[in-house]
Amino acid sequence: MRFHEKNREEIGIDLTPFIDVVFMLLLFFVVSTSFFKGATQLGIKLPKANLNDPVKDNNTLEIGVDADGGYYINGVSIKSSDAKKLKTVLASKLEQNKSLAIILAGDKKAPHQAVVSALEAASQLGVAQVRIIAQK
Repeated sequence: MRFHEKNREEIGIDLTPFIDVVFMLLLFFVVSTSFFKGATQLGIKLPKANLNDPVKDNNTLEIGVDADGGYYINGVSIKSSDAKKLKTVLASKLEQNKSLAIILAGDKKAPHQAVVSALEAASQLGVAQVRIIAQK
């Protein structure tokens, strides 16, 4: 008498979906951790300059930015913190002498936008040289 053996399937758990999920989680944690590090470890330390004072002569024009964002040209207030007004005054000064170099003196508590606007105004008017004064 012959008994037929039933084809028995091997009992086990298919690990393929589990491995896929583990790799997806690993990828998620790697990506999210790298973004998290970059956002929290931003440490900016501004340098101090050890250079001599810039030479002020007839070919330089000093732009000052005070702590409130107000602009000064050669120590005289333009009575405005508007970049358009600064650009207008700069344009009139540059009409007299096209080869002026600009010395930018910004207060350490001046709004960054005010300093950037002063640099942008000088650039738009075609100033070739801009120097920034730093504290010794």
